[in-house]
This record gives sequence, C-alpha cells and structure tokens, in this order.
Amino acid sequence: MKKMLTLLFVFATSTLTLFAQQPVEFKLNYSEPYAVYDFITKISDNYPDNELKSIFSKSKYNTEAFKKQISDFEQLPIDYTYAFTQYPSPLKIGMMSRDMMERNLAISQTVTDFRNKSIGLIPNEYLSPFSEILENFLPIYRELIFEPNKAALEVQKNNLQNYVKNKQFANFFQTGLTFYNTTWDKNIPFELNLLPSLDRGNLGARAFINVAVCEASLDLKDHVSFFSVAIHEIYHIVYDNQSLQMKTNVQKWFNDTKSPNSQYALLLMNEVLATALGNGYVIEQINKKADGGEWYANKYVSEMAKAIYPVLKKYIEDKKPMDEAFVKAYVNTYDTQFPQWNNELLNLFAYRYIIADTPNDWSYFRRNFRKYSNNRMGAPVNAIEIEKAADMPITKVFVVSQDHEQKLNLLKNNFEVLKNKKLNPKAEFIEIFNLPDNTKLFIINRHKSTVEEMMNKRFPNKLIQ
Repeated sequence: MKKMLTLLFVFATSTLTLFAQQPVEFKLNYSEPYAVYDFITKISDNYPDNELKSIFSKSKYNTEAFKKQISDFEQLPIDYTYAFTQYPSPLKIGMMSRDMMERNLAISQTVTDFRNKSIGLIPNEYLSPFSEILENFLPIYRELIFEPNKAALEVQKNNLQNYVKNKQFANFFQTGLTFYNTTWDKNIPFELNLLPSLDRGNLGARAFINVAVCEASLDLKDHVSFFSVAIHEIYHIVYDNQSLQMKTNVQKWFNDTKSPNSQYALLLMNEVLATALGNGYVIEQINKKADGGEWYANKYVSEMAKAIYPVLKKYIEDKKPMDEAFVKAYVNTYDTQFPQWNNELLNLFAYRYIIADTPNDWSYFRRNFRKYSNNRMGAPVNAIEIEKAADMPITKVFVVSQDHEQKLNLLKNNFEVLKNKKLNPKAEFIEIFNLPDNTKLFIINRHKSTVEEMMNKRFPNKLIQ
C-alpha cells in the first residue's frame, strides 16, 4: 500500500508540473469592428492629420451627414473608471470602461457580437448609438481601406503569425512573468489584434487586460522591431497584474531606500522595465546583439533602461524575480547617474495632477508637456480636488486665479509643508515645495499674467534652479 501511494504521489506531482509548464496561448486575429472604431477615431477633426483622414476627405463619403456621425461618435460619454483602492497608488491602473470596450471590439468579429459583450459597461443610451455608427461605417472602411490593402495586410499577418507559431510570444511572456513575479491564469489566452496602418514608417502597439493591438505600416520590413514593440506593451500588462503583496513590497522597497528621488524613480519604472525587457533583452536575443540606437522616444526612459539593463539581464539569466536588491540597484542608478532629473520639468510633469480655477489654464501643460504617463486634471481649486490630489503621489500643480486668499488657505490646511509659509494672495508667484511623498508641489498664484508667461519667466529652460 505504501508503494502504491508513493507512485500515486509521483504521478500527481508530474501532472501538476506539466500543467504549470503549459504556456500561455497567443491568438492572432484581425477584427473589423476594432479597425472601424480606429478608423472613425482617426478621421475625426480632433485627431492629427494622417493617411486615413486624407483618404476619407477625398472620398464621396465626406458629407455633412457622415461628418456629423463622426462628431457624435467622438462626443459619446464612454469613459467611466474605478480604482483598485487597496493597491499602492499609482502602481495599479484603474479600470476604464473604454479599455473594456476596446478589448471587446478587438475580440469580436461583428458589431452584434461586440454589443452583446459590452452591455452594462456603459449606459445603453450610449452603447446603442456607438454600435449603430460602427455599423454605418463598416462598408465605408471596407471600400476605402480594407479591400485595397487586403493582400498587404495578409503579408503582415503571416509575418506576425511566425512569432506565434514558434512560441516566441509565449516564451518572452514567461520571461516577463518570472521577472515581475506575476502569475497568469494559463486558461486565459492573450489576444493579438493586427491593425493595418497606411502611414509609412508607423510602428506601434498598445495592450489592455489580455489584448495587444499591434499596428504597423503595411510596407514594414523590420519585423523584429514590430515584435519587440508588441511584447513591450504586453510587459506593461504583466507589471500591472503583480499581486497586491508584490505591489505593496515594491512600494516599501522604494520607500526604504530613503532616497529623495525614490518616488520619481518608481513612477518611471514601469516604462523603463518594459523598455529594457522589450527593446533591450528581446532584441538582443533575436538579433544576437543589442540595439545600438535609442530604445525609446523619451530620454528619461531610454537612458534609464540602458543604465539598469546589465542588472536586469543578470536577473533574467538567473531566472530571479525582481526583489529588494534589484530596487536598491535601480534607485542607486537613478541617484548616481541622473540626480538632475528631478529638477527638469519634462520629467516632473510626466506624472501630474493639475488643478486650476479655470480649465483654460490646463492648456499650457498640455501643449508644452505632451509626453506623460499619469495625467489628471481638475477644476476649480476646492477642498475636494485638493484632497484628491494630495492622495496621489505624483507632481501636484495648483493654479489659483480666483478667490486667492481663500484658495491659498485651503492649500495650507491640506499640506503640512505650507503651514508656516507666507503666501501673499495679492502677488503673482510660483512656489515649489518638496512633499513627504517625495514629489513636488507647484503653486501658481496668478492675476493678470497667463500661466505660460509666468512659467516661461520662472523656468526659461524648463529647469528648476
């Protein structure tokens, strides 16, 4: 009996091991509903000029009736959100209804299928016109975009399919799971949605929940870079899905470094690690040499990714998950190689909560600091908005242009660092303070000057001096 029990135990252990090693399934598809959604978005007036917009504007469909539908589509209120409040902020991204709807578009083959999947995400009074406009533009998209480019799309699909067939998506995904110390239910596949682009040289991807939308120009030849961009975005999902315990540990490890740069280093980390993994390690493994150019179109991300890469690569080779020692090495790299970054507005305003008495004062930041990872806006300056901003460990900016004395007193009541500061409500000024959460607080008290005039005068080189 003892021998039989031993054999049963060995069999059970082997079965569990085989199940645990089962790779995540990656599925590649093309979704017409998502492609049409993307098409409508990119031909709207508020989207920058692009080839899709040019083709549509020259077509017989560029009529007032269709343009009104595009405008109506863009104005539908489909953005609802809820936060995972038990996780350290902002290490876990809040769920957004738009992400869920885009996911449903990407995994649906018909608008009816999408509609059935999306009931309840937004009110039906908005879901119905959203779906109807999609239906109306389906034949337009087919005629103008899909049919003329069907053969080229098939070539790109086959190229990306090779990475699915040879398990490279699954293998590099597992590399990310190990390093980030993230678990993933192997019963949940990752859906790759191929989106054709008619803009030459365009290369991009975005990932949400368990979907990656892979967008590339139809004449693309550099399929390795395309793959690395796609897996880069997938690593963001792996990072986001770290457990509550892991997220709590990460925040503690950064705090324990006692570095004055710890929070901005942490805010930068998500993009840095995805870049070091996707644009560093993955490229090196496939091409047998590291990419000698820039790894990311942002100097802070690119330079930090390259600086931390030797440490990260050793962790990957040793199959070690990120831990306290890695965080210490990461923060030390930031402190010793890039200590000036916390005086550069381009870095500080990449993670911002901007509250102004008038929404017009947001425009300076939108125009001058277009690259951001965290962007929240509020108006006017009041107790509720101040409290919400105080709880977010990102750069906080308050633009006071009304009821100056009252608003400045509200700020004093909410930020301990201001208690003994003299802030003259009648004067125009910009004051900067270091907060206990290792972020910066900007107070812009303006009367006749614009935010742009005050900021350009105080920071002519976008540096805190």
